[in-house]
Order: sequence, then C-alpha cells, then structure tokens
Amino acid sequence: MTCLEAQSKIIAYIDHNLERDEKQDFLKHIQCCNDCKEELNIYYTMIQGMRQLDENMPLSRDFTQELNDRMERELKSSRKKRDFFRSSVAVTIVAAMGFLLFGYVNFLNLLHEQEQAALKEAQGEYYYSQTFDDILFLPETEQMVQDINISSEEEVEISFYEKIRQHNYLRR
Repeated sequence: MTCLEAQSKIIAYIDHNLERDEKQDFLKHIQCCNDCKEELNIYYTMIQGMRQLDENMPLSRDFTQELNDRMERELKSSRKKRDFFRSSVAVTIVAAMGFLLFGYVNFLNLLHEQEQAALKEAQGEYYYSQTFDDILFLPETEQMVQDINISSEEEVEISFYEKIRQHNYLRR
C-alpha cells in the first residue's frame, strides 16, 4: 500500500469502515511509515476530540495512547485469526493424511486377504496331499509299522539294505 492510499483510508479506519483485508494492509503500512502514522494520529486526535466534545464527554488525556492501543488490539486480533486459520489448516491436513494412511493400510490388508484366499482356492482342498497323504491318511501304514516292529522283535536279523527298503516303502 502506498502512502497516498493509506492517507485516503485514514477517516474510514477511524470510523471502523474498512474491510478486514483493507484494515490489515492499512495497519501494516502505518506500522512501517512514520509519516502516515503521524497523519493518522493527527486525524484521530482531531476527530475523536470533536466527537467527545459533541457528546459532552470528558476529553481524553492521551489520544495517541488510545490509538496505539486500538491498533495493537486489531493487530493481535488479526494475528489470532490468522494463527487459528493456519493451525486449523494444519490440523485438517494432518487428519486427512492420517485418514488416508489408515485407509491405505486397510486397503493393503484387504488386498492381502484376497490374495491369500485366491491362493488357497487355487491350491485346492488337498494342497499337501501329495506330500503327506501316504503318512497321514493311509491306515495300512500303521499296520506296516506294527508288522515291522513285530518282525524286529523276532530274532531274525534284517540286513541294512532291507531296512532301507522298508523305510522307503513307509515313506511312499
């Protein structure tokens, strides 16, 4: 904002007729420019003094301090609003990222479960049957073990090669 624009808005500022964005720009300029600040101080003292006289109120002793207090309150208010807006945006972004991360993890779990179900279906009911059927599901195997144990109790000596053949037969 230029000095000419700021000086044209002094009366509107004193009368509380500036929009929020205009007030922000005006106050930023007033803080940086001593000439415009002095101009505002003169207008404020004159207009507020005339209003107090018109309303039969006692005159303020320090118009400059009143003006500085007002500007400080308005700047604090705008900072609070800006900080609140920034923190709200930050919380919203963090919440959205958390939601997306949670959704992504759930999606991966669902995808993993579907893949596992598809693998299980492709493997069929008897996936390990080729490996374990002879040992687990054939009742003759148990009988053979008993027969071997009985035959081993007899005093008949079995050769090493015969033991290997019996062992291989049991494994089939």
